Amino acid sequence: MILIKDGGVATPLGFQAAGINIDIKGTGSTKKDYGLLISDVPCQVSATFTKNRVKAAPVIYDMKLLDEQSDFFGIIVNSGNANACTGQIGLEDTEKICKEAENILELPDKSLLMASTGVIGVRLPIDKMLQHINELVENLDDEDSNFSESILTTDTRPKKLAVLVETDNGSFVVGGVAKGAGMIAPDMATMLAFITTDVIIDKNAQDEALLLAVENSFNSITVDGDMSTNDSVFLFSNGMSGINVSHGNNYELFKEALNFVCSELAKMIVKDGEGATKFVTITVKNAKSYDDAKKCAFKIANSPLCKTMFFGSDPNWGRLMATIGASMIEFNEDDVDIYFDNLKYVANGTLIDPDLEDKAYEIMKKSEFAITIDLKAGNFSKTVYTCDFSYDYVKINADYRT
Repeated sequence: MILIKDGGVATPLGFQAAGINIDIKGTGSTKKDYGLLISDVPCQVSATFTKNRVKAAPVIYDMKLLDEQSDFFGIIVNSGNANACTGQIGLEDTEKICKEAENILELPDKSLLMASTGVIGVRLPIDKMLQHINELVENLDDEDSNFSESILTTDTRPKKLAVLVETDNGSFVVGGVAKGAGMIAPDMATMLAFITTDVIIDKNAQDEALLLAVENSFNSITVDGDMSTNDSVFLFSNGMSGINVSHGNNYELFKEALNFVCSELAKMIVKDGEGATKFVTITVKNAKSYDDAKKCAFKIANSPLCKTMFFGSDPNWGRLMATIGASMIEFNEDDVDIYFDNLKYVANGTLIDPDLEDKAYEIMKKSEFAITIDLKAGNFSKTVYTCDFSYDYVKINADYRT
């Protein structure tokens, strides 16, 4: 597997992308906020969506279409407006935009999907968006930096990559782009990810590979524990490499590449968390069950007390112990070991030596560090990725709509 320099969603064969500015929020912004990702031939599409009971119009629209069919040519994306909590008119606006783009591109009816992100409860500027579809189409090319920018909201930078995979029959590419900086929690949130590949693959195998990749990546990150109305992950495969990865070793190679792309994008999201200054890896090992390990890891990763402790570089192990207990999993506090990176700080539920605090402090001062919790209660583990809470997180979210 080879990382492709400046790679992204337009790197696999047959994909093009575009991103333009139309000032969707109407604030005079010059940031690109309207994007299009398209394939030269129909794509087989798999997707996962938010588990929030309140779902945005494009999520509802896409879920319905994906229940009816699996082949699409691409997706339209906008930032600055979530098109959520907009009622029937939100669904109608989504359909109008997709239909107009299909007509201009001379594509079959219902062959485009849509994704939106931004402020909730505001109607899309439908007339403006319809008027600029021609401009989107005219800007399509095989370089995806503009598309990568068009999907961002409070993100400080684009998140994209692509890998080349060699097989005995030839090579294929998996590329991806994502956005997300806040409202990132288990089961995804205010996060959009678009994965493209030129492989041939059975639909069931593609669905299975995506679910596994998402569980170990986008469902294993958290910035603030909040769940959005719009989060979605799409996997588009157009088969243009001619490489079939449905079975055997090729399928394993494909899953490895997909997991890598999703994991790297997920980590980029956490590192770009709103106001984040630290990237923290939380591993809970030797739990009684996988669910226990996951519940405990996310309890720590989402705890405001722990996240402010990360920001202050304070090795306050008592907060970690209290949070482990608050996760309500099965364990014995007298068995717990805690590590900061490779420094064993707590053994069997008690501090090893107060003199270790300076070493732990130096570890936590780094921009990236790991905390490992050994419960000694079983054989199951889970790793999640999170960030700290800084002063800037409050500032960003206090002023979000303005």
